[in-house]
Amino acid sequence: MNSSLKLIHPIRYYKEYLKQKVRPDGRGVSSFRPVSLNINSITTADGSAVIKIGKTSIICAIKAELTAPKPETPKHGLVCVSVELPPLCSSKFRPGPPSDEAQVATSFMNQLLEESNLLDLESLCIQVDKLVWVLYCDIICLNHDGALLDACVPVFIAALKTLTLPSVTYDTTTEAISVDLNTRHKVPVNHSLTAITHAVFQETLVADPSSDEENIVKEH
Repeated sequence: MNSSLKLIHPIRYYKEYLKQKVRPDGRGVSSFRPVSLNINSITTADGSAVIKIGKTSIICAIKAELTAPKPETPKHGLVCVSVELPPLCSSKFRPGPPSDEAQVATSFMNQLLEESNLLDLESLCIQVDKLVWVLYCDIICLNHDGALLDACVPVFIAALKTLTLPSVTYDTTTEAISVDLNTRHKVPVNHSLTAITHAVFQETLVADPSSDEENIVKEH
């Protein structure tokens, strides 16, 4: 099909493909892009994973630190998830404060963590009211080609499943903390979750939309 039509009339261009029950990248309307997942990709992190869905590529690195628990939850550790969409991953993002899409994705991931009971936060407690683990989970998009959350969810789960924490001893008398880096243990993950994005274009349900398809749907 004429590639100039894609630039001049992207919606018409896409519509011509859908008439043939196919998409510009050759997939059917219900077809998904290939997925690959690598774990323990960052040796300096306590847990990590990299996922690729088509051209969308995302890395998740988890770093654990010791801290005091919140007064209202003295037995619970803490988990902080952030999603970063740097200019490197797409020309639509600019340097500066997090974009709206990054903020929405971060809010979604933290809400998912809280409402799904994905982790037993008490398993991150070392000494009640004194010492717990805080997990900083950084999800960074390396290349954004659509279906962002479809990649964020599984790469986050995979990184959590690789997470190991050092053995820590807390002396209640002296409040001294001893960390044994050579003895590590896993943190139980209660569920395996996934996310599937669909786009609707003129009453046609399209699975796993690419970035171009997401833009077309927004314009339509």
